[in-house]
Amino acid sequence: MRKIYLTFLIVVATLTLKASPDIYTPSLISPANNVTGVFPDVELDWSAVTGLLGLHYELQLDTTADFTAPVIFSTELTSSKMSELKFGVTYFWKVRAIDNSATSDWSEVRSFTVIPAVLIRRPNENATAVAANVQIIWTDITGVSHINYQIDTTANFDSPMLISTTVINKTPSQTNASSLHFGQKYYIRIRGFHASDTSAWGDTRSFTVTNTFLLKNPANNATAISPDVLFEWNKIDGVTKYQIHVSTDPELDQFEAYNVAPEKLKFAPDTFLFGTTYYWQVAAIHAADTLMSDIRSFNTVAKVSLTSPSNNATNVVLQPTLTWVPISGIHGYQLDLAHNAEFTDAFSYSINSGGQDATFKIPLHVLDSANVYYWRVRAISSRDTSDYSDTWSFRSVTLGLEEDAQLKYSARVYPSPAVDRISIRLRNNYTGNATIEIYDLLGNKRLDATAAFTNGQHKDLILGDLNNGIYMMSVLINGQRSTSKLIIRK
Repeated sequence: MRKIYLTFLIVVATLTLKASPDIYTPSLISPANNVTGVFPDVELDWSAVTGLLGLHYELQLDTTADFTAPVIFSTELTSSKMSELKFGVTYFWKVRAIDNSATSDWSEVRSFTVIPAVLIRRPNENATAVAANVQIIWTDITGVSHINYQIDTTANFDSPMLISTTVINKTPSQTNASSLHFGQKYYIRIRGFHASDTSAWGDTRSFTVTNTFLLKNPANNATAISPDVLFEWNKIDGVTKYQIHVSTDPELDQFEAYNVAPEKLKFAPDTFLFGTTYYWQVAAIHAADTLMSDIRSFNTVAKVSLTSPSNNATNVVLQPTLTWVPISGIHGYQLDLAHNAEFTDAFSYSINSGGQDATFKIPLHVLDSANVYYWRVRAISSRDTSDYSDTWSFRSVTLGLEEDAQLKYSARVYPSPAVDRISIRLRNNYTGNATIEIYDLLGNKRLDATAAFTNGQHKDLILGDLNNGIYMMSVLINGQRSTSKLIIRK
């Protein structure tokens, strides 16, 4: 009897071991059950189990919970990445483990739903002052090969102005439209697709393209602007070029046009005329539309403004520096200096400084002491010459005893203009030798000679190779100097 009982226990134990599974059932990890918004390339993940030789996993994926027509995946890994799942569809999945000796039970069944549409992040709903090349940003999404966006002036996306464009889905998830009409309200929607499916359209948003173009410089109604006026304006995104329109016509019916590259926000055109009122505006241009700024005006500087020595100054040194307000964008200046306000027989000096150096030091021996001098300046550009400045005067310094000598030995030159020789007549009847020096208007000594005077007169001083022009002649007697103008015209 005992022998029969032991045999029964062995049989029961054997049957029990055969009924127990030889491999454990995997546990699903992610995605969570019933999750939504999953990407079309979602990765399905489960726990690992131990097994014998040949261990692998079988994954079944179906659109129904009873798995009537599943897609079967086999892998030795504990995850499997999907691809090209259909947008907005709910999928069911389960996993089991298999080795060479046994097969586990199926895991629980989970479900997930693929994202139905791609969502827009930018532009914001009802955004205003949007660039003509509006930036379009969508939520980051993988498993989508391309993005298709549509922009139209109607919410039904059925107007002749419809723009439908497809771009590669990439990171960062953004692109730009182009050539939208300024001031126009648009509607936008977006969708994604891959080789097997196309998503639904996302929400429709609206936005309005900018219609404001602001100028910076010169300010409206600005005055005394240099002829190389610099135009500046605020940036307009999405344009292919700017065009500056400039005219003396307030309506700009006719104008000079200057094209500027889209990355430039300032431009100095050709030199303008002096003392002129100009009107200007800037056009922002792309292939489909043009945005115009307001019209502004400015006046160019009409004449040079003198600064020193001050008008009617007295006791000015005999070699003063004359200064004035500089004007940019010009070649230089012409300065006239004379003994009279009518500038008869005036000295004229060309100052080719490019406009920046607005100073001139009168050369030595040009001025006489205790005399009134008049001076004026005008600017010269490549296209125009300004009006003369106001005429200013100054009185040269009084030198005390030397003033008497200056008057005593003051000289008159004849003939005037001279050709190749001159005669000199002193104010008194001085007899003796004198030193004669002749300087050009830049202060360079061009002749140095000794002349014998008899009864205040010297005849036939040879001028040598002096060219036509205006010179200063200095007569030096007994340490005292007298200066006179010399004009040569051969």
